This record gives sequence, structure tokens and C-alpha cells, in this order.
Amino acid sequence: MDIVLTGSAPGATTAGILLLTRARQLGLVLNVNILSDESDWVAVDGPALLYAPPLAGCGVGREEGVGGTVIVPGPPGQPLLVSATPHGVDGWFEVDRSGKGGHPATQAYVRLSRDPRVPARHLAKRLRSALEVLGVSSDPAVLDVLFRAEVAPLTRVALALRAGRALSGTRGQPVTRYIGHMAMEDPLSPELSHEDFRKLLDGDGLDWILDCLSPAIRDAAEEWLQQARRLAREDDGRDIALFQSVAEVASHLVQLPSHSILPPLGAAEDSVAVGLKAALGVEREGDALRQLTQMFRFLGGKYVREAQHQVLAVCDAEAPEDHIGRWTWFCTQVRLGRRRAEELWPDVLNPPQ
Repeated sequence: MDIVLTGSAPGATTAGILLLTRARQLGLVLNVNILSDESDWVAVDGPALLYAPPLAGCGVGREEGVGGTVIVPGPPGQPLLVSATPHGVDGWFEVDRSGKGGHPATQAYVRLSRDPRVPARHLAKRLRSALEVLGVSSDPAVLDVLFRAEVAPLTRVALALRAGRALSGTRGQPVTRYIGHMAMEDPLSPELSHEDFRKLLDGDGLDWILDCLSPAIRDAAEEWLQQARRLAREDDGRDIALFQSVAEVASHLVQLPSHSILPPLGAAEDSVAVGLKAALGVEREGDALRQLTQMFRFLGGKYVREAQHQVLAVCDAEAPEDHIGRWTWFCTQVRLGRRRAEELWPDVLNPPQ
């Protein structure tokens, strides 16, 4: 049987791969052509990390990825795109791979670590020590995950802990061990401005967070906050993004009972957390769409400019120009292509007369 597909390159190619794979499994002779001009294809460049079993099954990101984890390499210095949402249809954020940090709070942490002033470096050192107690790597990439991941705040903490422990190779203490009692106040809003946070920092607006910590770390946390307050006044809030982000995370943690557990990670979140170490170290050119088309050709599929048979539409949408938008488009088209293959398969088994 011969069929011709048309649509976006990722959508039609995914449908073609799945139809050819099923036909091979059943011993059917199936020829799949895709009506497409290769000169119109756009690059879907890495580096990128996501959980997408159908995409992995189509041969994308398999050299470094394991199971349903997709890791597409990219050139050195380029930030790593990460999605903790299944199939990468949204929730993308950037993780810096240069050691400088991508989120303003991470950049502030790196800046404090290199500050010529001893009190400033001491603040960063205390933060590193806290991460080490939890078994978490102090790599700035982990802080980017903690402050940037597009998931719920407590899930973001669990995701960063899992990623940081995978990087360090150690287990560490449970973070909820250091919670004394649940807070009665609401956590800090992510929409809180730096100016409003400065008012909380300069006064006693954060004392309720300290009061919820266990006695084992309460004094150390208060000393850290006092030093942060002095530095914020001295530098006119230069590193306020770090102080605010740490306070926001802490304000969510103290909503939990003592010795409770963080929300369990889903398959996509756990896959991304464990795969972060490999994704950070892969530095070479990579194009997800090219990998997809290579698998299609390997299975015997062809791209043609003219159709000799009836053309079946798969899905189509214009590719955005921005990096995150293009990856969202690519993953969405792949999912639609998979769905369309399911719809077309009955006609392959029983062609209409």
C-alpha cells in the first residue's frame, strides 16, 4: 500500500514513522511518502532536555537520553532548554551551562561567591553549606532549576533536590527535618516586587518564617538574614533577587508539617531531574527535526515534491522564531502527528474500496 502525508515536518514525519513501524511489526508492505520541500524546514536546535517517550521512540535524543528522556545536544555556552511537562508541550525554562547562572537570583549567588568582601562571600558559603547538608550540588544550574522551573513551588523544591542529588551523587538530609511547625501565614507571592520585599527585609516581616524553623537551624538562618539585610543596605539591593528567592522558597517549605514529605515527582519531572547531569555536559551541534527525519528515512520513508496518490493531511502550524516557542511548536506537532497516525492506522489495515 502507498500513502502520501502532508503537514508540518515534525507532525507528518512522526505519523510516518509510527505507521511504518507498525506495518513492519505485522509484516505489511507499506510505502509512506511525505509531501514536503526540505528547503522549507526549520532547525529545532539544542541543547534541550525533556520527557517524551513517543519522541524518544522516534529516535530523537537517544544517544544521551535513557528511557523516555530526550536529550538533544547543543553548542557550548548555549543555555539548556528544559521542560518538566510531559511531552514538552509547555513549561519550558532555561538553565545556564556556563557557570554564571541564568536566573537573577542565581547570578547574585555567583556574584556573592566572588565578592572581595568577606561577609558577602560568607553569605554564599552558608548557602552552599546548606545545600551540602541536603546532599545537593551547589552547581548554579541547580539553583536555576530551583528558581525557574515552571511547576508548583513545592514541586520545584523537590525537583531541584532530585537534580542536585543526582549531580552530587549523595543523599543528604530531608529538607522537612528542619521545619519546626507549620506556618499560619500565606507564603510570599512570586509577584511581590523587590521594593515591597525590601520593606519586609528591613523590618520584621520575615520573622514568621524564622519562627517556623527547627531550633537546629533557627539561629543560623537568623544570622544569614541579618547579614543579607546589611548587604542589601550597603549595596542598595544589588543582590536582593537572591534574598527574595530564598525567602520565597522557605515561606513555602514552612507550610508543611515537621518531618513531612515533599510532593512526589511525576515521571516527567523525575526524568528531567535525573537527566540534567548528562544534558549539562553534552556540547555539540544537535537538531531534533533532523534526527526525526533521519529515522523516517531509515525506515524507508521518502520526502517528495509531487504526489502520485491521494494526500492525507496530518497537522500543520507555522514555526515560531524564538527558541522556546519553536520547541513548544515541535513537541506539539509531534504529539498531533502521533494522534493522527492512530486515526489513519485502521485505513492502512483495511484500505477503503
